[in-house]
Amino acid sequence: MKKLNLFLVIGLLLLNGCLDGLIETSVNFVPVTDLSKYHMKIIPEPQTSLDTIRLVVYDDCQYNLLNGVTRTGNIIDIEKHFNSMMMLPCMIKNDTIKIGKLPPGNYTVNYKLVDFSTIAKNPVPLAIKFNLVLNK
Repeated sequence: MKKLNLFLVIGLLLLNGCLDGLIETSVNFVPVTDLSKYHMKIIPEPQTSLDTIRLVVYDDCQYNLLNGVTRTGNIIDIEKHFNSMMMLPCMIKNDTIKIGKLPPGNYTVNYKLVDFSTIAKNPVPLAIKFNLVLNK
């Protein structure tokens, strides 16, 4: 009987760990004018196809590391990583992420901050999406 209880407890713990990875964080659509609510800003203002576009993240923790900026057509994905299991103190800094020069058009920018800790209850604490319109 004790072995059965032990197997049930271990099974439930494993199932709980597997289900935690399936929790999907909703992505908030944010007007580009409201990025300041997330401590972000697109520079320069206004944006044109002649400019090198950058996303500035204000009051960011130094351990939030840029994983990559990828562009597929008119979709730009920006992903940063951190590991909450490290329990590092948050040293505040501003981070400027270079998106680059883009041809005129409408772009969708997906910004995601991912916690790659194995025990994270919310592996994606921040996911936002906003439109970026570039004129000539």
